[in-house]
Amino acid sequence: MNLFEEIEKEKEDFPKVRTITKEMESVHLNFYQVFAIVIFVICVFLGIFLGNLFSTCQASSYYYTNVCVVKEFNFSLMIVIWFISLIFCVFMFSIGHIVYYLSEINKKLGKNRD
Repeated sequence: MNLFEEIEKEKEDFPKVRTITKEMESVHLNFYQVFAIVIFVICVFLGIFLGNLFSTCQASSYYYTNVCVVKEFNFSLMIVIWFISLIFCVFMFSIGHIVYYLSEINKKLGKNRD
């Protein structure tokens, strides 16, 4: 039992670009799924924008003053916005997936009635 021979037997090539595009052509997204993808892309840019807009204070001139000497990017706000948008978009995408399966079931039941 040679380990390298077993690896050769189990080894698969990486998928080619043509096969990936052919598989993606067969996928039809409904409104909910497209909406979730668009909202996620918008929220990624919104997280970057709001992280820059609401920057945090790195150092102040004195301990008990409100004067900010150096402001830096608010990384934690960006991550929170990305996480919340990811959860919302996964939820919307899953609703779209459920709607897709229910419409397929409806089509098959409609064929049986005729």
